[in-house]
Amino acid sequence: MNLENLDSVVDFIGDKKLIERGDRIGVGVSGGEDSMCLLHFLHSLRDQYRIEIVAINVNHNIRQNGKKDSAFVSKYCKDNKITYIGYKVDVPAFAKHHKLSIEQAARAKRYECYALAVKKFKLNKIAIAHHQSDQAETILMHIFRGSGLSGAGGMSLSRPFEESGFAHCSLIRPFLETPKSDIIAYNYRNQVPHVVDDSNFDNQYSRNFLRNEVFPILQKEWRHVEKNIVDFGRNCKSDDDYLNGIVNLDAILGDDNHARIPLNFFAYPYAVVSRTLISAFSLINARDNIEKKHIDLIITLAQSGENGSKVDLPNNLFAVKEYEYMAIVRRIPPMANKIYSFKIGKTNFAEYGTIIVTKTISYKDAIGRGLMVIDVDKLPRTSKWRTRKDGDVITKFGSHTPKPLNAYFIEKKIPSRLRDKIPVLALGNEIFAVAGLDISEKVKCVGLQTLEAYVVEVVKD
Repeated sequence: MNLENLDSVVDFIGDKKLIERGDRIGVGVSGGEDSMCLLHFLHSLRDQYRIEIVAINVNHNIRQNGKKDSAFVSKYCKDNKITYIGYKVDVPAFAKHHKLSIEQAARAKRYECYALAVKKFKLNKIAIAHHQSDQAETILMHIFRGSGLSGAGGMSLSRPFEESGFAHCSLIRPFLETPKSDIIAYNYRNQVPHVVDDSNFDNQYSRNFLRNEVFPILQKEWRHVEKNIVDFGRNCKSDDDYLNGIVNLDAILGDDNHARIPLNFFAYPYAVVSRTLISAFSLINARDNIEKKHIDLIITLAQSGENGSKVDLPNNLFAVKEYEYMAIVRRIPPMANKIYSFKIGKTNFAEYGTIIVTKTISYKDAIGRGLMVIDVDKLPRTSKWRTRKDGDVITKFGSHTPKPLNAYFIEKKIPSRLRDKIPVLALGNEIFAVAGLDISEKVKCVGLQTLEAYVVEVVKD
């Protein structure tokens, strides 16, 4: 097999350990010049590396020739005994429903298909045909959109393919430092066929505008402009990796739907704060479309905003200042008010956790453990677990004066976004317990006067 023009890629793959013996690699193949080159090239290495190749084609339902292009890839794979799988997705409908650009929607659906292929064929690598020109375009696009050092670093050679749900799977770009001219020459010498994507000439897409309009002008003035931009991006990535290494990730608290950063972290230099915020977005899988302007909005909010003030963000997120924290939160549709009868045993409270109630005469140990303990004789039998509503009041433990429940939440510094999710034990507007926090003075146990008690334990989701 003639590897002229791509011999350096073989060395590059070895040096960077992009491919190892025994890998099962899915190759994203549109049928275009670059992806067909990658498929042919990796297929030629199958004996040297003892790898298995699966061609993955996705018809995005954007172009009329999409079906024809998929048939072309399928036939090529059949003729060359390459395992093939094809998917068809409706990108225009997905983009409209989720209010995304066609480019964003196509990427999202394409990666969903790659994830399906990973599971079906037990792949541990997904190879994409991005090359040096693509990298230069990406770096410029990020800079033009106001990206910081991270965006100026461009695409990575390899990263975990988290979309697959498998920790062992990586996304690799073997051609990322390969000039387009080498790909063209390789295809010519090896007679690698390909189709032409008419949408590549549609300059309404920002990447096409850069490729077709901007770069030809730049190359007239600076012959090696693409390589110089890629080298610049590599230097930016090196600096960015160092700065990311000193970010304290332990400071970020949260789960899939929110991340919190202590406000005192916003006193650090901008380079550290901005990377801490980027890490917070990554924690909740919402890094895409976050730009420098969004980071700056959050920093301004943290430094000068009032408690409870918010800013809207992409990806259906918002940032809110919550007492000693800045929180990045994913919007979740409000749930209807759930009502559950008070009972012995477990009550699974939607979007909160499990409430476990036991009845006992030996309750002093539970008090010592910090659990909520309620006098059986003082709690009305018709009390219900529910979420808060207007007019709710609670007589705090150790007090004799009812207080509005909302004022109680403020006093306890409970963020407003969480108050509608916390279960309360109530009859009418009288609150006898706030799950995991407090019980009312009206149902407390009093020495020898209390014969039996309910012990309430809360296990949050």
